[in-house]
Amino acid sequence: MALEYLTFYQGNLATGFDYIYAKKVENHAFYINAPASLDATIMDITAESFDFSQENQRNILTDKDLRQFSSVWQNITFQWPNIERQLELIIADWQPEYQQQSPGPVKEWGLTVKRDNEEKPYQIIGYNDYPENFSQFVQWLNSYAGGKLR
Repeated sequence: MALEYLTFYQGNLATGFDYIYAKKVENHAFYINAPASLDATIMDITAESFDFSQENQRNILTDKDLRQFSSVWQNITFQWPNIERQLELIIADWQPEYQQQSPGPVKEWGLTVKRDNEEKPYQIIGYNDYPENFSQFVQWLNSYAGGKLR
């Protein structure tokens, strides 16, 4: 059961949403960390054109939708097997929904995971409630943004 892609978002309508995309395409894999401050368009990770690699650099710089991510993507080809393993370990006990009523702005988050043996992606969503190891998950995902795990 190989990981094809994942998307993760968190935030709210007042502050905006941080997005993380990771995808394996043929012989390479990439990671994009798009903070709310980037004010980037939400992308469809399943689109064939959503492909980041050195070989695709010209297209990244000329395509208006891809260009917004030109400075925030990482090549994670060599880390992909480890990402698959870590992701499965971290989210193994996660439920499909986490919801809690609380005063103040809603803190929303979501994770979509697509594996090659599944017809539809697996989605987990949350509003003001989180799995026990959520902060570990966010820290792990964000660690790729600085290339720390290269």
